[in-house]
Amino acid sequence: MRALRISLIVIGVLAVLAVVADRVALYVTQSEVASRAQDRLGLASEPSISIKGFPFLNQVLGSQLDRVDLGIDDYEASVDGQQLNIHDLDVQLTDVKLTGGYTNAVASEAHGEGMITYDELTRAYGELLALQGNGFGVEFEYAGDGRLLLVLQASAMGQTLDVGEAAGDLVLEDGTLTLSVAEEDIPDIGGDRVQETIREQLDQERAISGLPEGLDLTSLEPTERGLKVIVDGENMSLSD
Repeated sequence: MRALRISLIVIGVLAVLAVVADRVALYVTQSEVASRAQDRLGLASEPSISIKGFPFLNQVLGSQLDRVDLGIDDYEASVDGQQLNIHDLDVQLTDVKLTGGYTNAVASEAHGEGMITYDELTRAYGELLALQGNGFGVEFEYAGDGRLLLVLQASAMGQTLDVGEAAGDLVLEDGTLTLSVAEEDIPDIGGDRVQETIREQLDQERAISGLPEGLDLTSLEPTERGLKVIVDGENMSLSD
């Protein structure tokens, strides 16, 4: 009985040591992947990395991780070349293959969500409009029911005035974005010239670019917090 008791104690100690070794290896690997992802994605700070699945070392020996969760506080994309920040971008990577002696990780599939605040959208869109110098401006808010509220503005003699508002929708197609507002919903202000300018700006296509390589923008959904960003992709690499 004593020999059996000793054997059980030894087995228990070895099991604990195996778990500790697995967790230490996981911690070290997550830190290394975060550093490589920061360089790969050009981030100002390291993203959060969480490697799922247990035991971790078995996955490493098989050169494939079940799932890796990537969290980015702020990601700098662009709309028509103008900076556009995406906040709280969380990407779930699945079937992550380890290659190059475990120095590279490539996910077969990726799905993520983030947020563009209305203040950020207003800033970026306003700077684009300012470049055209036609005195037209817009602020974005939430209209409810998954729609945007556009507060239309006009500048004259150094003053910016709200001239009306309209509910609209975002149309995303092939990476380009258009504001869709029904003709009858555009405020009847300023005569035909102003109406034509408003319509031209609303109909103008905007290209969102600069997303992490391997990810494409698949949806933009207005919510109370801001624009919910959905991205999907394949073969996304976390390191060079």
